[in-house]
Amino acid sequence: MTVKSRTTKAALLYFVIHMMNEVVCYFMLYRIFKDPVFITIVALVYNCVAFVPQFFWGALRDLFEKFRPGIFSVPLLLSGFILFFTTGTEGILFWISLILLSTGNAMIHVAGAELTVRTSGGKLTPVAVFVSGGSFGVILGQVLASTDMSFWWIALICACMMPLVIAGEKLYKDNPVDADGCMGFDYVISGRNAIIVALAVFFIVAVRSYIGYGIPMAWKKTLVESVLLYVFMGIGKALGGILSDRIGIRKTAFICIIGALPFLVLGDKIMIVSLIGITFFSMTTAVTLGMVISVMKVAPGAAFGITTIALFAGAVISWFVRSSSLTVNILILVITSAVCFLLSLYILKPDKEVT
Repeated sequence: MTVKSRTTKAALLYFVIHMMNEVVCYFMLYRIFKDPVFITIVALVYNCVAFVPQFFWGALRDLFEKFRPGIFSVPLLLSGFILFFTTGTEGILFWISLILLSTGNAMIHVAGAELTVRTSGGKLTPVAVFVSGGSFGVILGQVLASTDMSFWWIALICACMMPLVIAGEKLYKDNPVDADGCMGFDYVISGRNAIIVALAVFFIVAVRSYIGYGIPMAWKKTLVESVLLYVFMGIGKALGGILSDRIGIRKTAFICIIGALPFLVLGDKIMIVSLIGITFFSMTTAVTLGMVISVMKVAPGAAFGITTIALFAGAVISWFVRSSSLTVNILILVITSAVCFLLSLYILKPDKEVT
């Protein structure tokens, strides 16, 4: 199997696995019917356990090659899912089911990141395609939860993830030893401090998360409009990786940050304008991954975990810091976009210098 063939298979495989994973998780989450305070606590716990420990699981995989988070993920997901639907939302068993589900989610993310990064040869398209699958799964899970579909069908989807994960492990096992690394990730200007780069990435990802959760979209009122939002997010995430590999990561960073600004500013009440802005800004996913892995080549799992902690941080900030003022939101967008642009300019190599 050629490197290109293995890379393509890994990306497509984990696009599907990631999508199935989110279908399982969001089907369960949107079948929890209680008071708003309880739902908020559930969302906080779920996001915290699903996103923050990815740094730990990723670092563990970086340190111990035989640790395969993907193999553990499906039993955790399935056990948490079935436990919830057989016991309900009362008592300690509910919280155990939520922790099991969230931990399985975290491990599947790490497994996908490790495989798509380590088999990519330094290209960003594979990991960007893998990440994009989550957006499609999130909205599909929500849609299915709103129907009368039996949870057993979703449990079957979850069980079907296991052979796909095993196929991914086979791809990784067959990866040439000299290709199992991240030396091809060379997007950062030589001499830039790794801690500063990691902090810059954290900031950019947190901003993206905040915008995704916190910026008002008055047009988003129906299920169809919510579906379109997540579809365009997914397209943007994949497109960021494709463009980075085609025209260069620096050009892509400038296009997605500067391009997103006017559409996000003007798109509060106009759906198509807002969707274009969301697509542009979602493209920064690949850019930030390229940045942080470039300074953490020996620990791509932990590098990926930095971005997921930032996603959680941005979401939490959006829950507590929101404004209904258009002027305030425009100021937030302009200032944060300007900072993201300057950080990208400071960190990223000119594309002609990328090896």
